Amino acid sequence: MLKKYSAYLILFSMFYYYYDFFNWYLSDGQLQIEYAFLKGVLAFSVALIFIIYVHIVYFPKLTTTPLIPTFPPLIMLFSLNFGLGIGISNLYVLQLYQLPSFLNFLRSLELGLTIILISFLLVYLAVGKFRDHNEDPNPTTVTDMIITTGIFKYIRNPMYLALTLFQFGVGLALSFLHISIMSLVTAIVLHYFVILKEERYLSIKFGELYKTYLKNTRRWI
Repeated sequence: MLKKYSAYLILFSMFYYYYDFFNWYLSDGQLQIEYAFLKGVLAFSVALIFIIYVHIVYFPKLTTTPLIPTFPPLIMLFSLNFGLGIGISNLYVLQLYQLPSFLNFLRSLELGLTIILISFLLVYLAVGKFRDHNEDPNPTTVTDMIITTGIFKYIRNPMYLALTLFQFGVGLALSFLHISIMSLVTAIVLHYFVILKEERYLSIKFGELYKTYLKNTRRWI
C-alpha cells in the first residue's frame, strides 16, 4: 500500500510541476531566465524520479515473456521528459540553436489535441479487444492467444502507435516541439527494444499462425 501511495504522490508532484512550468511557458508572463530554468528542471527531475521509481518497484525482475527494457509507457514518458530537458537546457542555458521557423505551424493546440484524441481512441479500441479475449495488455505478462480482430486486423501494435502519437500531440499542444521531435526516438526504441522482441517471442510460441499474421498485417500503419 505504501508503494502505491508513494507512486501516486510522485505522479501528482510530476503533474503539478509540469503544469507550473507550462502554465508560465504558454502565458505572457515574464520570468528571469534562471527562474524559468528552475521551473523546467523541477518538472524534469520529478518526472525522472517517477519513471525510476515505477520501474524499480513494479517492473518484474524475472519473466518468461519478452525481455523488454521496461514498461512501454515509461519509455514514452522518459523520451517526452528528455525532450523537455533538452528544450529547457538549450532555451535557457546553452542557446546553441533555434528550431527552424517553418516548424512553427506545428505549434497548435487544436492539432495537438486532435492527435492526442486519436491516440486515446487507439488505446480504447485495443484495450477493448484485450478485454473481450480476457488478455492482459501488459507486455510483461504471458500471452495466451493472438488477437487478430478489431483494430488488430489493420495494425499489429496500436498501443505503441498510440504512445508515439500521444507524445507527438503533447508537444504540439504545448508548443514545445522538442517533445514532439523526441517522439521519433520513442518510435525507434519501441520498434527495436519492444516490438521486435515481442515478435520473436510470439513467433516461437505460436509458430506459423503468428507468422501468417505478420505477413498480412502492418506493424505500425
